[in-house]
Amino acid sequence: MYSKEPRRLLVSLARDRNGSVAMVTAFFFAVIVGALALAVDVGSLFLERRTLQGTADLAAVAGASDISRAEAAVAATLQANGVEADFTVIRGNYVQDTALDHTRRFRPNLQPFNAVRVDLSKPGRVYFAKVFSSQTATIGVSALAANAEMASFSIGTRLLALRDGIANELLGKMLGTTVNLNVMDYQGLASADVQIAQTIQAVASEIDLKAGTFQDVLDASVTTGDLVAAMAKIAAGNGDTAAELALKRLLASGGLDGEVPLASLFDLGPFAMLAIDDPAPGLDAQVSAMQILGSSLVLANGARQVKLDLGAEVPGLLSLTVDLAIGEMPRHSAMIAVGPKAAKVRTAQTRLRLVAEVGGAGALANVRLRLPLVVDLAYGEASLAAVSCPYGGSSRAAVVARPGITEAWIGELGGGDLSDFGTTPRLYPARIVDAPLVKVTGKAHVDVGNSLGTRLVFTARDVERGTVKRTGTNSIAGSLVSSLLSDLDVEVKLLSLGLSLPGPIADTVGSVLGNVADPLDAAVHGLLTTLGLHLGEADVRVHGIRCGGGVLAG
Repeated sequence: MYSKEPRRLLVSLARDRNGSVAMVTAFFFAVIVGALALAVDVGSLFLERRTLQGTADLAAVAGASDISRAEAAVAATLQANGVEADFTVIRGNYVQDTALDHTRRFRPNLQPFNAVRVDLSKPGRVYFAKVFSSQTATIGVSALAANAEMASFSIGTRLLALRDGIANELLGKMLGTTVNLNVMDYQGLASADVQIAQTIQAVASEIDLKAGTFQDVLDASVTTGDLVAAMAKIAAGNGDTAAELALKRLLASGGLDGEVPLASLFDLGPFAMLAIDDPAPGLDAQVSAMQILGSSLVLANGARQVKLDLGAEVPGLLSLTVDLAIGEMPRHSAMIAVGPKAAKVRTAQTRLRLVAEVGGAGALANVRLRLPLVVDLAYGEASLAAVSCPYGGSSRAAVVARPGITEAWIGELGGGDLSDFGTTPRLYPARIVDAPLVKVTGKAHVDVGNSLGTRLVFTARDVERGTVKRTGTNSIAGSLVSSLLSDLDVEVKLLSLGLSLPGPIADTVGSVLGNVADPLDAAVHGLLTTLGLHLGEADVRVHGIRCGGGVLAG
């Protein structure tokens, strides 16, 4: 007979809900433990990959710093960091061009080599996954670094043919004081080179800035006096007595309270955020003390007009008055730059108005001849086109320079502010002779300049010698007044008859003015040379080329 007891037990068990939570908990506990194990393994692999990526970055930088021995540098970096990994090193050429996609900037195996890519791989460490599988996880990372090819360069740095009289008059007017430096003082300043880092550090000391970065100094309130005092201390430390005495004489003159925007004088590029007490090798480039002085006065006197009386400085003239207006520097530019490719420097725009008077001769004896000139000099600019640091070879830097466009006129300046650089000067025929019986008027115009840039290549030897290279030089820029006089259209009127007589009187005017053309040319160039500005020309100097330091690239 069939017993109903087992059936009742099964039904009772099916209906019984006691212990169901424990069973579900046990099931999900196993799932949680598995998820936890997976998280531990994945987290461990992620952390290990990040650590390996950091090592790869260091190895790539080391390899790019010494491309010829990149494998040895990578191996040494791995050993120093206690990392055992397989690695490959791929040399290539890296182009720092933001217009290119980052995947196309590095071209493997293309010479000249200036970058390396380092690939690292190693087995990852897992703790629980090996329970389920005997296979191991492999971690792979890659890092790209390029040689830090940088140069420091500047524009407008000829610093030759300095005449103490003209320079003293100009500096004195810009400073609002009396400057009495002699030719030897100016030559001492022109030949004295100071390091960029030393100069900024010394300025930080002058303004009592004890900590911070180089950019903090560039952004601080700094006067011309702070800068001159800083350079005087550097000259003293270098044993350069001539430059030290000249700078101290300048300090004693007073008037050095104009504020200098150092960020418009120095562009430190990637070095700007370094600590003041930790200068990089790229900041050891040297710059002429005279260039820094002239540039700082231009910046401190931006948009101001200076009036000079140079009659006693130019032989053959009865008088010479000069109005000089200096435009503000373009934003986001500097006169001296340290940086990689595409860094730029610019000079300031300048406008001159000169009125020269000379005694007549011949048919114009006892009559004063008056020659009004206006010279408009747009800023020149230069950009770093390339830096080449081939291993085993000599470093080179290429700078593309575009000279400032120069226009000059013989004529009377019409209304408007001389400092209004937004408009072209409005000129009327010059009143050359304004005597009771004779009226002579004339006008002339010369346009100098080149809208295209010129590539200038500097070798390591050029840098060592302080070579200055220029572009845009031509006969017009070298003899501006002579060129204007050759184009002078003269009209002579006797009494009030309005007769045009291009005969003896016109010839006499041309002869008398021609005799003072060379002295006037010298005066114009002396003024602009003191400020590091030149007519129709761009003068460029590379102060240093830095090779051998690797930086991450991408």
